[in-house]
Amino acid sequence: MNTREAAFLTLFEVEKKKFSGMDSLMEKFHQKLKNEKDRALFVELVHGVLRYKNLIDYYINFVTKKGVKDKRILNILRVATYELLFLEKIPEYATVNEACEVASKISPHLKAFVNAILRNIIRNKNQIEESLERIKEIDLKSYISIKLSYPKFLIDYLEESYGFEKALKILEFLNTRPPVGIKINTKKTNVDILVQELRKSGVEYEVNSHNSEIIYILKGNIKDTQLYKQGYFYFQDLASSLVVGLNKEDFKKAKKVLDLCAAPGGKTFNCAEVIDGFVVACDINDHKLDVLRENILRLGFDNIIVAKSDAEIFNPDFAGRFDIVIADLPCTGFGAIRKKPDIKWNKSYQDIENLHELQVRILDNAASYLKRGGLLFYSTCTLGRKENEETVLKFLDKHKDFSLVSQITIFPDEFKCDGFFISKLRKEGER
Repeated sequence: MNTREAAFLTLFEVEKKKFSGMDSLMEKFHQKLKNEKDRALFVELVHGVLRYKNLIDYYINFVTKKGVKDKRILNILRVATYELLFLEKIPEYATVNEACEVASKISPHLKAFVNAILRNIIRNKNQIEESLERIKEIDLKSYISIKLSYPKFLIDYLEESYGFEKALKILEFLNTRPPVGIKINTKKTNVDILVQELRKSGVEYEVNSHNSEIIYILKGNIKDTQLYKQGYFYFQDLASSLVVGLNKEDFKKAKKVLDLCAAPGGKTFNCAEVIDGFVVACDINDHKLDVLRENILRLGFDNIIVAKSDAEIFNPDFAGRFDIVIADLPCTGFGAIRKKPDIKWNKSYQDIENLHELQVRILDNAASYLKRGGLLFYSTCTLGRKENEETVLKFLDKHKDFSLVSQITIFPDEFKCDGFFISKLRKEGER
């Protein structure tokens, strides 16, 4: 299996929505590609098509007029069109030839069809771009939906939440490629030592200006290093690190912390580094809990208890026991579109409504787990007021014994990281 064939098959399965998750689907095909460059190109092609699907389809539909009904051929064309539009180092003839070869494996007569469409796109690039500019003059929202490739409901939703100019900046940034973020394990090392070791390993990096314990890896396979195996760091974006990072004094005072939806474990590990007590890390998924345990061993933490628990169901064993509860809850994930561009196409406005209601229900349970005077940290990796500020307001309306201490939206275009929301709420009374 070659790289483009793997990309086409991945996108075809995404289209059918017959997969358990984007990460597992990517890993399935990733393992079949042995060459590191092929793997990198595979990720670039899949994420690139998902990032710019509307724009790519506009080019294809322009030259086919009636569109392409066969989803297998459509996704072969999408991969090739992405290459033609965005990957200048790949010669056009190579892109066309590769696409034709993949198409011929499905049916020999489709080779000529694919060749004709791609040649037409190459010939008509300027005309297609001019056509798109005319849409901009008539209907700006439609133009943005095509050019930046977002569903219209998401453009409208972010505009309602933050205004048009801010929404546009967010959408533009979410189309950029994310670097790999790592968080230094301060129980084992510090910034100076880790940076020295990264230099020795030939890894290109950048220390984050908002949190020096977060380092972005610009070039190099960091997971294959001894630094990873020895537990000197774990993977985490700046945004999620700020739940603990902005509130370290609160966590230092805490003896018992509950992380309600802990996997993959970043915030749990952040807590374990600073508290003089223990963290109970919960999740409902057995595989995620196994991965969490493996990372705890690798990182060397002895103050984390892993427990299987469903955040939606009240757990009487937790009632009134914790100084801090972290509720990083299920959400639409719009803030993580850079890493998971499929989110653009697998969410709807109804999902926003449904998840808002789910968040409020889980927070009802979280409130019961706190001691008097305890702190509840509610966070999401999404953007938009419905799942963030409005969820907090609905919670406060139901729970008069809680007050809002602070809240912040981590805007991706400002912080150069995932979009994120953090709210700190206090339960009345003395601990």
